[in-house]
Amino acid sequence: MKKITVFGLTTSTLLTISQVFCLPAQANFGDFMLGVGAAVGVGAIIDGNRRDVENRYRPVPPQQEYYRGVEDGVNRAKYDNPRQSRDYDRGYEEGLRKGRRY
Repeated sequence: MKKITVFGLTTSTLLTISQVFCLPAQANFGDFMLGVGAAVGVGAIIDGNRRDVENRYRPVPPQQEYYRGVEDGVNRAKYDNPRQSRDYDRGYEEGLRKGRRY
């Protein structure tokens, strides 16, 4: 029984090795296009994230910053003031006061 198992495992291993090393690598046009699509998709995601970071720290008018703070406060959103704006602080506090009334 052991001889049959060893023979079977040896044969299976040799067949697997021969398939791996004997077949040339082949890629078709579909594989190529899949790679191109993946590269374009990753590039778009990276570019979108870069734009989000740029927009997050770009200057905005004080009134817009205030109303963003009010909205965050009313909705009990996380305090988010990347520009260190006093207008956002005042708006957030006002939003928290308004949120308590409802």
